[in-house]
Amino acid sequence: MEIRAESWGGWFTHLDLPFEHALARLPDREPVVVLFSGGVDSGLLAWELRHRPGTKLATFGLEGSLDVAAATERAKELGLPWTPSCASPEEVRRRARELVEWVGPLSPTERSIETAFSLAAERAPPGPLVCGQGADELFFGYAHYRSLAPGAAAQRAEADLAALLAHAWPREQQIGRHLGRMVCAPYLDPEFVAAARSVPASDRLAGDPPKALFRAWARRRGLPPEIADRPKKALQFGSGVARLLRRRMPDP
Repeated sequence: MEIRAESWGGWFTHLDLPFEHALARLPDREPVVVLFSGGVDSGLLAWELRHRPGTKLATFGLEGSLDVAAATERAKELGLPWTPSCASPEEVRRRARELVEWVGPLSPTERSIETAFSLAAERAPPGPLVCGQGADELFFGYAHYRSLAPGAAAQRAEADLAALLAHAWPREQQIGRHLGRMVCAPYLDPEFVAAARSVPASDRLAGDPPKALFRAWARRRGLPPEIADRPKKALQFGSGVARLLRRRMPDP
């Protein structure tokens, strides 16, 4: 990866300024709360915001979940106040039912994602919430990209990004409003999206583990390798919500 990272240096510089602009556009009237999983996406946001007065970290997961276990250690490395939160199985199942009233019908995958997201948002300390949505679509983080050639991966990623911008992200903002929370996603800032999309698909797809370019860029910006290189499961899996809903709440 290090040899590849050397050739990526120009793209790192290309991403730096749009990313810094996206962070500068976050609300500045009160401290922000980073929804922190212990992985690279939220980890880089926390790293960049660590000197902003009042920044806090918040992690949601069921008892024994991967995200809470990882965040326990990684939050120490960032030196920021950290709040873990949990929910009972019944609270998770109740929220999954409530979401249909809030945002309409959901697929099983959407239900797991938004249940975990809404509980994380609800239980986080006060302040605008900062989350890592968009990094997987922009930097080919999902497993379904790995078997594709660069051109096909780029087409799939564009479709995934379009779906995120048209459906999932507006839905999560709607959930935030229902809970009285502002939700922000710096990776979805239009300037940063344009910069990331201009990086050739072959570079965004190359390397191991997934998102190798993004991880190398995060390390170059100073993110500790223990966070930058951590394998990460999606929120619904890392929090334990998907497993609970799959086992205990059959689809209607």
